[in-house]
Amino acid sequence: MTRVQLTDPDWEFIEPYLPIGEYGLYPERLRQQFEGVIWRFKTGGQWREMPTVFGAWSTVHNRFRQWRDAGVFEALLEGLITEAAKRGEADLSLVSIDSTTARAHHDAAGMHLDEDVVTALEKVRVRGPVGRTRVRPGAVAGDKAYSSRGNHAHLRKRRIKAVIPEKKDQAANRKKKGSRGGRPVSHDADLYKERNTVELLINKLRAWRGIATRYDKTPDSYLAGLHLRASMIWIKDLTRPTR
Repeated sequence: MTRVQLTDPDWEFIEPYLPIGEYGLYPERLRQQFEGVIWRFKTGGQWREMPTVFGAWSTVHNRFRQWRDAGVFEALLEGLITEAAKRGEADLSLVSIDSTTARAHHDAAGMHLDEDVVTALEKVRVRGPVGRTRVRPGAVAGDKAYSSRGNHAHLRKRRIKAVIPEKKDQAANRKKKGSRGGRPVSHDADLYKERNTVELLINKLRAWRGIATRYDKTPDSYLAGLHLRASMIWIKDLTRPTR
């Protein structure tokens, strides 16, 4: 028997973000369909293999596409981050960046993902209980793969502290140029130790088979799955009993 994907407290966070018409679905069926989408990304199974407890697979698939195109999953994630910020559980004092690979299933042939780090950083935003939405972190931590002059220049331009160590070959080339090589690149070693948070997050994201392996043909569908997985991680934290 298929396990229930959501608890009642989970659903209380999700339901307000699901648009329904005046004569739309009953809330119970809407919840079943959302759980069907979760099942698909959690297991990596094909839509046609979806258990009937979630409804007709074609109906759930069409509902997912409607929600994807309407930006429901992205709005849900932003709303959860806002709620976490209100509780003091999210801030932009430090943003860690890293990259990973997701093995592509043959069904995902032809898919292309943008790997621009600067573009990804531009999407960072946290809405607090008061004031404007914050889009600039206090610091950005990354490993030596992000130590290019372009990344450092971009962070300086936005007045963001760079917590990125310098590559050995970059340091050697700088020293060869003497005064023309510029100042040595320094970073906060203590703050850099917190960079592992992004690696832990990647491991959590990849716990869902549909995220660890790309089964989707379009970037929009895969990104919707990422937003959904990240939302469920936040919901787990927000519904955790306080000690």
